[in-house]
Amino acid sequence: MATRSFLLSEDWDQGRTLLLDGARFPVVVAENRLKFSLWLEKKLEERLGAIGDFLALEPVKLGSWARHELCPKSDIDLLFLGPEEKVKEFVGTAFRQGLKLRARTPEDKEDLSKGVEPFDVLALYALESQRGLVHKYRSRIFATIRKEREERRKRQDSMSSLLEPNLKFGAGGLRDIEQALALRHLFAKLFVDVDPYPFAVLTEIKEEFLFLRSLLHLQGSGDILTAHDQLEFVKFLKMKSHQNLMRHIQSQLERASFYADWAVAWIRAGSKAAQRRERFPITLAPALQKLKGDPGILTQFEVRRRVDDLNQPLEDYDKGRVLLKALNGETEDEFLVGLYRTRLLEMWIPDFKKLRGLVQHDHYHRYTADAHLVQTLREVERARTKSRHFGPIGKLAKELTTVDWWTLKLTALFHDLAKGGEGDHSTEGAKLVEKYFRAWEYPESLKEDVRWLVANHLILSTAAFRQNPQSQATWKRLFDRGVEGRRLNLLALFTAIDIRATNAEAWTEWKSKLLMDLVRSLHSPEARKLQTHLAYAKKHKVLHADEWMLALDPVVLESFTPKVLVEDLKEAALATQDLPVKVVSIGKKSKSRVWARFHRKRDERGVFLALVKRLYGFGLSIETASVHTLPGIGVYDWFCLKSEKPPRQIAQWLNLPTKVDPEVPVVKFQSVDLMSNDENEWIFSFRGRDQRGLLMAAAQALVSEDLSLKWARAHTWGHQVDDIFSVQPSGEVEKVLLALQRRFVT
Repeated sequence: MATRSFLLSEDWDQGRTLLLDGARFPVVVAENRLKFSLWLEKKLEERLGAIGDFLALEPVKLGSWARHELCPKSDIDLLFLGPEEKVKEFVGTAFRQGLKLRARTPEDKEDLSKGVEPFDVLALYALESQRGLVHKYRSRIFATIRKEREERRKRQDSMSSLLEPNLKFGAGGLRDIEQALALRHLFAKLFVDVDPYPFAVLTEIKEEFLFLRSLLHLQGSGDILTAHDQLEFVKFLKMKSHQNLMRHIQSQLERASFYADWAVAWIRAGSKAAQRRERFPITLAPALQKLKGDPGILTQFEVRRRVDDLNQPLEDYDKGRVLLKALNGETEDEFLVGLYRTRLLEMWIPDFKKLRGLVQHDHYHRYTADAHLVQTLREVERARTKSRHFGPIGKLAKELTTVDWWTLKLTALFHDLAKGGEGDHSTEGAKLVEKYFRAWEYPESLKEDVRWLVANHLILSTAAFRQNPQSQATWKRLFDRGVEGRRLNLLALFTAIDIRATNAEAWTEWKSKLLMDLVRSLHSPEARKLQTHLAYAKKHKVLHADEWMLALDPVVLESFTPKVLVEDLKEAALATQDLPVKVVSIGKKSKSRVWARFHRKRDERGVFLALVKRLYGFGLSIETASVHTLPGIGVYDWFCLKSEKPPRQIAQWLNLPTKVDPEVPVVKFQSVDLMSNDENEWIFSFRGRDQRGLLMAAAQALVSEDLSLKWARAHTWGHQVDDIFSVQPSGEVEKVLLALQRRFVT
């Protein structure tokens, strides 16, 4: 396509006024559009006439000019019968003046097709005198058109957004339409007894797209209707909204693509096409069976033209049974596309029709809303048969049952069904599941699973890609929505399916890994323990337990039963004074662990150091520590101790009123690092080989630096110690870090 127009700068405003005069899009009056095209032809002839004696070169107009379908940036196709040298001189001058003519002179003036590619021979069809000649080449022209269409489809699918359509070369665009209309004339005998409706539709859509293409060119754009141009068109055409405009255009593109595909397929079928039509069933069950056996475009066409008749006798219950029969179990990809193109999905689910042509411009969605639902159906089938394409998350597909796959297919149909309406589409979509499944009399368990998946189909992608999948807060948010067990696996796999169906390029191995990491985290013992504790607290109506659980070290949750831990938290919350130290033995005798819990209603600087000194003074080594100040409770610290002493004796020691103030030993850490810092919190990491008194030395150092402890985690892994402290900022963090490193790091 030429990048420049033959119009002069002073012509643009006049052209826009002429084109829009009386325009009532989407109703395009052919006479008005033709008037504009003839005006363009006049302007072009004036430009060419100014270069030289244009008519003396015996020009033959081809392409859009010959069809009176010229647009401001159309290619200027010409055949010159005049002297070749003068033609070259004229064309060269035109190029230098910005007119890029696609011109040639024939090898043989008696046979204009000589030396011309078959596809270009079609351009001669506009010349009545050449139509007989063109018919001689129709088989070669048809073969070339088919090849060109296939290459164009591949190029468009891989290079452009389907939501910013190319009005000329895109699927259903002007090139498709013009080729279909030309083929109808070239193979007229094959279409004698065929309903002329498809070609009437193509002619109507062609007028609309010629109008839109001309307006695009007058805006300074090319043939691609970008998001920006779409918004501008709403103003020029005085339409209610961008959505209304694009719904109409996308719907017309789909119709044009369908009928153009049918015309090509009809010619390929030849004489067999008429016999096929005579044998075509007119009731739904055999029609579906026929579509399953042969889901090609010819079968789709016959079903689509009869879809209203097929729908008439069906009650809601029958629709549910038919949908089950059509989609449950393994289904071919082409059959799923056929259900969409025949409008059968709209017959079963009337709300589906509301999505036709609905677009979203967010640099992520690639398809219209209705096409996306079909893509999602196709991806469900791919997950079943080609799970390796989904990366690590694809492993979940191997665990699904037949019922699970049926659940996912129904979720695919309903998850975005409420888009374009009022309210949150996930919530409203769940309501549509209730409505349709009740009418179809589907099982309650199936309804609940699909309703839940539709209502929650976006939450895992948010958790996996925008939140910390290892965070207990993330786990809790998901647990609160019912994300667990079988439903977790179904939702995770559907999340991958939905992303691929939205934009396959957006699905990566990295995303698959992140999503699978989240699934593993939610299935982990730590997550299950948190869930068990939260469920116990909810059942027994323990207020604020959620907040407390998220603050505690997961090691503490793993070590205690919900009854022990939740009841102890409840007791601490209700206490009016400090609780006595509680000592608990966990596990079998040979592998038991002794835990000590300290509670103080009031937190103050040095409390943690005092507790550690107390343990150290009684010869009790600390293996793990979870240190927190909890709202409504105060200081609530658990220490896992290394000791062969019985729990009762340890409890007696720790509850003695005597003060223990041992000397802090001199120790060294391998590293002291600042993990993070902001205005609310500094987090330091102390790492080193296990030595007696390490934790006490670290706590003493923090007090010496005038830092108040917010929370702490201390763990001993074999001979390695990893202690983390969160403190209230005080002073300059760089100076504090340097002081700690000088004190401890060799």
